[in-house]
Amino acid sequence: MQDKKEHFTGLVRIIKNRLRDWWVSYDRKLWTARIFVYSVLLLLVVSVGAILFTHFNLFHTEANSARYMLSALVQSQAAIVAIVITLTLIAVQLTASAYSPRVIDIFKNNPDMWLLLGFYGFSIFFGFIVLKLVVGAEGEAVSQSAILSLGFVSVSFEFCVSLAHWLGAFTFVALFPYMLNIIGLLKPENIIKRLAIDITKDKILNTKEDPIQPIMDIIHVSIRKYDIETTRVGLRVVTERVTEIIDSNSEKGISERFCRHLGRVGGLAASKMDEESTTEVIENLELFGKSTAIKGLEYATWQAAWSLGDVGRTAAEKGFEYATKQAAWSLGDVGRTAVEKGFENATQQVAESLGDVGKIAAEKELEDVTWEAARSLWIVGEGTAEKGFEYATSKAENSLEGIGKATAEKGFEDVTSEAVEFIGDVGRIAAEKGLKRATSIAIMSMEAIGEDTAVKRLEDATVQAAWSLGYVGRAVANKGVAKSLRSIGITAAENGLEDAIGEAVRSLASVGIAATEKGFEKVALQVAESIIAVGRTAEENELEDATRWAAKSLAELTNSSEEIVKTAIQDYKSKLKEEDGDSFKKFMKIYEQKREELRA
Repeated sequence: MQDKKEHFTGLVRIIKNRLRDWWVSYDRKLWTARIFVYSVLLLLVVSVGAILFTHFNLFHTEANSARYMLSALVQSQAAIVAIVITLTLIAVQLTASAYSPRVIDIFKNNPDMWLLLGFYGFSIFFGFIVLKLVVGAEGEAVSQSAILSLGFVSVSFEFCVSLAHWLGAFTFVALFPYMLNIIGLLKPENIIKRLAIDITKDKILNTKEDPIQPIMDIIHVSIRKYDIETTRVGLRVVTERVTEIIDSNSEKGISERFCRHLGRVGGLAASKMDEESTTEVIENLELFGKSTAIKGLEYATWQAAWSLGDVGRTAAEKGFEYATKQAAWSLGDVGRTAVEKGFENATQQVAESLGDVGKIAAEKELEDVTWEAARSLWIVGEGTAEKGFEYATSKAENSLEGIGKATAEKGFEDVTSEAVEFIGDVGRIAAEKGLKRATSIAIMSMEAIGEDTAVKRLEDATVQAAWSLGYVGRAVANKGVAKSLRSIGITAAENGLEDAIGEAVRSLASVGIAATEKGFEKVALQVAESIIAVGRTAEENELEDATRWAAKSLAELTNSSEEIVKTAIQDYKSKLKEEDGDSFKKFMKIYEQKREELRA
C-alpha cells in the first residue's frame, strides 16, 4: 500500500512538473503561450470596438478630430511604453543586485516585454501612417470609400482610423497582463522556479557553470535577510528537481554537488543562529536521502547521510535543540530506508553520523536530542542486525556506546539506561544471527557503560547494563559476558551500589545455567568464579544484602552443576593470598547457608 501511495505521489509530481515546465520554459512553448494570450486579447478588444462603433454609429470621424486623436494617441503610447520599459529595467536591476545576476537572463528571455514592445511599436507606426494619410478640410468627414478589398470585406479609411483607436485601446489593456506577469516574475518563488528549469543532468555534469548556484545565491541572501519562506521554497524546488533528474549514471557527481550546496546553506543558517532555516536544510537532505534510496542509489544515500550528520553536528554545537532533534530523526528515517534497500555502507554512515550528533548533543546538555539519537540508532541497529550487516551493526553499537558514555558523564541516567538497553537489544539479534564481531562489540560496549555508570553512582543505569549483558549472555554463553558482568559487579561493589550488584550476580547465574545446558563447562566455571569474586568484593565493602544475593546466585548455579561450582571454589581459593582469605571464608559461609536453604 505504501509503495502504491509513493508511486501515485511521484506520478502526480511528474505531471505537475511537466505542466509547469511547459508554461514557464524559455523555449518556443512559452512564446507560443504568450502570443496566444495576447492575440486572443487583441481579437477581443477589436471585436468589442467594432461592435460598439457599429451599435452607436461611430463610423463618421471629422478630419481634424481624427488628426488630433491620432496625434494624442501616438504621443501617449510612446510616453507610456517608455515609462513602462524604464521601470521594468529598474526592477530587473534591483532584482539582479538583490539576488543573482542570472535573473537578468530570465527577463531577457521572457516574451512579455518583447511582445509588448512589438504591439506598441506596430500601433504607434500604424497610427503615424494613418495620421499621414488623413485628408479633408475642417468640418469634412474622413472618407468611408473602400481603399482595399480583402475578399468579401472592404476596408475604408474610416475603418483604418477606427482600427488605430482599437489598437490604442488594446495596447492599454495589454498593460494589465504584462504587469501581472512581470510582477509575478519579480517574486522570489517564481524566479527560483524559472532558474530550476536550467538544472539538468547534462548542465550539472558537463558545464563549468553550475546551474544550482544561482538558486543557492538567492537562498543565501534570504537567510541573511531572515526570509524563511524564500529559503524554504528555494530548498524545496532544488531538492525536487535534483531528485527528479538523478540516476545511477550521474549519482556521484550530482549528489556531491547538491549535498555540498546544502551543507553550505546549513552552515550559513547556523552561523546566523537561524534554527528554522537549518531545520529546512535537514528536512530537504532527508527527502533527498530517502528518494535516492528508493531509487536504489546507494552512493547518493551515503552522501545524504554524511551531509545530514555534518549539518546535525553544526546544529548541536550551536545548541539548536529542535534542529538537532530533527537531524537525529531524519538520519534514522534515511537509515531505515537504506536498510530496507540493503545498503550497508549507507547505513554504516547513518550510524556514525547519529553517534556524532548524539555525543555533541550530550555535551551541550540536550537530553531529549540524545534520546532521539539513541532511539534512531536502536532502530537502525536492529535492522542491520536482522539483515546480517556485521560492520553496520558494529558501528551502531559503537555509536550507542559513545552516546551512553557521554550521557553518563552529564548525569543523564534515563538516557544512559535507554542506550545500554538498546545495545542489548541489538546485541541479542546479532548473536542470534551469528554476527560474532557485532556481538562481541555489544558486550564490550555494555561493560564500558556499566563501569562508567557504576563509578558515577548511576545505579539504575548500572542495573540496566548488567541486565542487558545477561540478556545477551544467555544467547551466547561465552567467557566475555562473564568477564564483563564480573567487572560491572566488582565496580558496583566498590561504589556501594547494592541493587546493581544483585542484578550482576543474577545475570551471571542465568548465563552460567545457559552455559551448562549448552555444555560450555569452561564458561560455567568462569561464571562461578566471577560470582565468587563479586560476592567477596561485596563482603569486603560490608554490603550484606549484596553478599547474600551473590551467595544465592552461586547456590542456584550449584543446582545446575555442582561439580563446576566446586572446581571454581577450589580454583579461586588457590589464587587467594593468605591475607585475603577472611572475606572469602565469610562469603563461602553465606553461600553454604543459601545452598542449604535452596535444597530445603
